[in-house]
Amino acid sequence: MYAVIHLPQFALQAALRLSPELWGQPVALVDPARTTPVVLETTPPARDAGVERGQTATQALARCTDILIRHRVPARESATTDVLLQCAYGFSPHLESTAPGLCTLDLRGLSRLQPPEPDALQAWAQELQSSLTAQGLRSHIGFATTPNLARHAAQSGSA
Repeated sequence: MYAVIHLPQFALQAALRLSPELWGQPVALVDPARTTPVVLETTPPARDAGVERGQTATQALARCTDILIRHRVPARESATTDVLLQCAYGFSPHLESTAPGLCTLDLRGLSRLQPPEPDALQAWAQELQSSLTAQGLRSHIGFATTPNLARHAAQSGSA
C-alpha cells in the first residue's frame, strides 16, 4: 500500500506559507526569471476577479486593481519541500520526494496500518494532514496499491 501527499498549487503555497492570511486576498504568483513574467498561480479571490494563468502582471492588474503580485522564489520552494518531507518522515520512514509538491510514502511494514483497514488509513491520513496544516500547508492524500494510482488519487482530491 502506498500513500501520496499532493500540495496543490505548490509554488503559491511556498510563497504564502508564512502569510496564510493572503489566501483570502487576490494574489498572483509570477516567475521573474522568465523573459516575460506571466501569472503561474492565483488565489481563489484573484480567479474570481478574472485573473488567469498565462496573463502578464499588467493584465492581472487591469482585471483586479487590488491584486498582490508575488514572485516565485526557488529557495522558498526548497524550504517547503523540506517541511513536507520532514512531516512525511514522521509517518513513514520509506518515502520519496517524487516531484515538487509530491511525496510518495511506502506504507508496507507500518504496524499501525496492518492490515490496511479503511478506518485506520483515514485516521492516519487525518493525522498527517493535521501535521501539514500546522506547517501552513494545504494537502491532499491518496492511497492505492501502486505509487502511480496513489498519485492519481491524491491529485484528483478536491480543494
